[in-house]
Amino acid sequence: MKKLFGKGFVFIAVIFTVCVSIVFLSTFEPCKGIIARWTASEEFMEENEMLPYFDRAREEDQTVRLILGDSICNQLFTRLRAYNPETSFLATNAAFMVTGQYVLLEEYLKCHPETTEVFLVMHPMPLTRSFDVEWSYRYGVMAYVEADVMDYLDENTIDIMAGIYGRVFLRKEAVRLVEDSPLIRKLYLSYIYINRESYVQSSPFEIADQYVKKMYDLCQEHGARLHLYSSPVSEYFREAVETLAGSYGETWMSSVYPDYFNDILYYPSEWTSDMSHFGGEYAAPERMDMTIEEAYGQTELYRSLRFGPESEGKGGD
Repeated sequence: MKKLFGKGFVFIAVIFTVCVSIVFLSTFEPCKGIIARWTASEEFMEENEMLPYFDRAREEDQTVRLILGDSICNQLFTRLRAYNPETSFLATNAAFMVTGQYVLLEEYLKCHPETTEVFLVMHPMPLTRSFDVEWSYRYGVMAYVEADVMDYLDENTIDIMAGIYGRVFLRKEAVRLVEDSPLIRKLYLSYIYINRESYVQSSPFEIADQYVKKMYDLCQEHGARLHLYSSPVSEYFREAVETLAGSYGETWMSSVYPDYFNDILYYPSEWTSDMSHFGGEYAAPERMDMTIEEAYGQTELYRSLRFGPESEGKGGD
């Protein structure tokens, strides 16, 4: 019996050692790629695409205006960077969440004390995003931890994340392991997707209301103005967005930005490649310039932008 027990213990020890070795090797090239192929983890090999935004926010350049927002905002405005050297374009994606917009703003204002205008451009649906088990850890939480900006978030937000992802996975050491090993990232993200539940907000704009107000107050402290606009919305989402309008009326945001829902540009679903982003001929620069004018023609955002090398700025900068 003792022999059998001893052999079982040795077998378990060998298996454990092999597993630990595979995990360790999966964090280094060339083993990382090989193990990723063996374990069908190749889709988890990409580096954190949000971190470069923090690097750009920390650049001490001459920009005095900042555009933040979702991927629709990114598609519309980032291509104008070459014509607008005084504006920093840091629009990211929906999974980065409004909490991500806030921490990015914190980093930007630390390095750009002369900032005068901040434009937050977000589709109403992404504005209501909560911490979920599908995308928010991968594109939000991991970036916050690796960029060392978790301290900017309120304690209740940290508690929400800890309840979903586990407090240990809010630590840099754990995040780095998930980042470096496609195998671990696949296993961990699969685990939370199957075994955990996304955070359910008390109202659709619970998190957004908290962090847009923090953004507003932060801009006030730095002598800048925060503007809030919606990204253009395809007709596909009109009913869902109009349903959200009632909840928006109960927020702090509605007292400062009462026209957020009133000024939304709805466009035909045929213009989009995926019901959210512009596609085909409607994604051409000239056509998107027309869309920007139609959506924001009467705003400070539009007046601040140049659309070509000869442009003097729509607002007469």
